[in-house]
Amino acid sequence: MTTLQYRIYTGIAFVAVFLSVPLTFVLPVEWSFENGFIENAQVIILIVGAILILNIHSSMKWFQRFFAAGLVLIALRELSWGRVFFPVAMEELGPVFISMAEYKYRVPVYIFLTVYISAMIFMLIYLVPLRKIFQYNQPFAIFAAIIIAAILSLIGDHGWLIGKEHGQILEELNELIIYVNLPVSALHYCGNAV
Repeated sequence: MTTLQYRIYTGIAFVAVFLSVPLTFVLPVEWSFENGFIENAQVIILIVGAILILNIHSSMKWFQRFFAAGLVLIALRELSWGRVFFPVAMEELGPVFISMAEYKYRVPVYIFLTVYISAMIFMLIYLVPLRKIFQYNQPFAIFAAIIIAAILSLIGDHGWLIGKEHGQILEELNELIIYVNLPVSALHYCGNAV
């Protein structure tokens, strides 16, 4: 990603974050349901982002693998570890799924998470030379857009200021923006390290 492309993308990211607030009051609430349009778009973006990150040529293979693994983990979390495939009821704010306590695959999920997170921590501690991270320019503008989107997502999640119904849309829209920005920041970072 060139400097100009990065600046254009950063501008678009900030516009998307600020447009998420008015869009909250325009988009149908159904789009923000679990298994809804926005949530499914999040999972697709995370998986595509992980694939893109793994396919760029960079000297920072450890970073690519670590970041791609993190995106896959977030995608699995967005799928509620598979519970989204087992709806039990429908409420005003979307489908209801079985609780994790009733989820018959919870033990394999917990084992998988323990192994997966342990492997990621091992990679971070033993395989990542921290001095190398600080040798390259980090995309701070993208990080700023991610932080603003995270704050708006938190506001939406708790229904602060705009209520639970519109808050759900605000939360999902800003999560989508975060998930688009994460692979872009990784691609920019790895591209500088080629």
